[in-house]
Amino acid sequence: MGVLFGCARTTIPLTQISVPMPKSPLTLDDVLALFKGYKEGNFFGLSWTEAFNGMHTKLSREYPFTEWKAINWDTLYDTYQPQIAAAEENQDAEAYYLALREYIFNIPDGYVRITAPEEYREAAIGGDYGFSVLPLEDGRLVVGNLEPDGFAAHAGIRWGAEILEWNGVPAREALEATSVLWSDNPPATEEYMLFEKCMMMTRAPVGTEVSMLFRNTNQKSVWGTKLRAHRDRFKGLEDLTRQGRPFSEFESPLESKILADNVGYLKIYCQSPTLTMPFPARAVRRAVERFIEANVDGVVLDLRGNSGGEDDLAATFAGHFTEKPLFFRHVVAFDEKKGGFALKDGERLIVEPRTPVFTGPIAILIHRNTRDSGQAIANVLAPLPNVFVVGAQGTEGSYAYIGSEITMPEGHKISYPIGRMLDEADNILITSGADMKNRVVPDLRTPFTLENLDLFFNQGADPVLDQAVAEIKRRASEKEETEK
Repeated sequence: MGVLFGCARTTIPLTQISVPMPKSPLTLDDVLALFKGYKEGNFFGLSWTEAFNGMHTKLSREYPFTEWKAINWDTLYDTYQPQIAAAEENQDAEAYYLALREYIFNIPDGYVRITAPEEYREAAIGGDYGFSVLPLEDGRLVVGNLEPDGFAAHAGIRWGAEILEWNGVPAREALEATSVLWSDNPPATEEYMLFEKCMMMTRAPVGTEVSMLFRNTNQKSVWGTKLRAHRDRFKGLEDLTRQGRPFSEFESPLESKILADNVGYLKIYCQSPTLTMPFPARAVRRAVERFIEANVDGVVLDLRGNSGGEDDLAATFAGHFTEKPLFFRHVVAFDEKKGGFALKDGERLIVEPRTPVFTGPIAILIHRNTRDSGQAIANVLAPLPNVFVVGAQGTEGSYAYIGSEITMPEGHKISYPIGRMLDEADNILITSGADMKNRVVPDLRTPFTLENLDLFFNQGADPVLDQAVAEIKRRASEKEETEK
């Protein structure tokens, strides 16, 4: 109980990071009164301010990346506790929820989430202007998704149009000012933040008007228009670059084929069995066997849109692409019985070579929605000399040991991680730090140019895959020349 009170410093086991323990808003009597609820994270029956105090104390104690992400818990408490208190005094349920959500979104971690009541979300971003924007490498914002018969299309906006001004403000400046409060979870990286802003820039309450200046491609004229946000049931929030897909127990978690260029292709959507494919490890083995029998020049391991899943299965998949054991991860997690963070028994994971093993060139494709253990596959294989990573973006940037949930008054639920994934030298794996930089990034980056976007959206091509295949063919050709 002593760690809940006062201000002290403690050292995180295995990392030697000195962490400031924030001041707790709870008195000893408070904690004794709430102990059962505190331990279980159940503050449902408390007042809003009592529940907020319990939530804050629990999160600040158990969240595993406090110093890594430079979270200032005292500042968060001082900022949002008065808002919670004011909401309680006024019995304003919406203001109470928004204060909770803003608090949570100050923790840049994709594993930290709060449920979103549909009525609040609809009121805030239920409207769409009929298009979405994408950022180009040169800083311009262009129309990426356009409803064929939507208001924007009828106003003369065409696919690829450059957005110049938004409500009288330069487009890039307007983008920077866009809130991501209604994203599914807090962005963990700057790159992820940028694309979330792009999705949210064209969202607004239904009926909201926006004025804009734009220039269609291959035209010099600048046009102005006003659009009104219409209800679209959140269809416009689909991934702007269409790398993921809805997934269910009735679909296969992977697919494999041999491309026309004699390159093996293995797409992995998640590391989990499904009703359609209860033994995915066998399917991966059969795919690799087929690649070897066909004497392919290389293999593309496509992890774009990979939603994660079981670490054990991820390590098993990776085992077919290495001839030597690789350290996958171990876990340091909060342990209530030990009063802090400790090495978690039985969670040390090694990638063991699996038969058959493919040793030729391997291209790993990643995207910003490569998440969870999908990132770990890329991370563990990337250092191998025959492996290279290709993508337009780095991965999602969050990787942690999950397992804790808080229930607040009005039924709001908050989930968060309680453990860090570490490498063999006890360094934090994959999770972005306070700088919000990606740690799993492409070796070969496919730039966001209008030409590449046109290939992808309008011509059915895949520039990332094309770049990967070209590099595999180049390496295979070099090897053939060397062996002559």
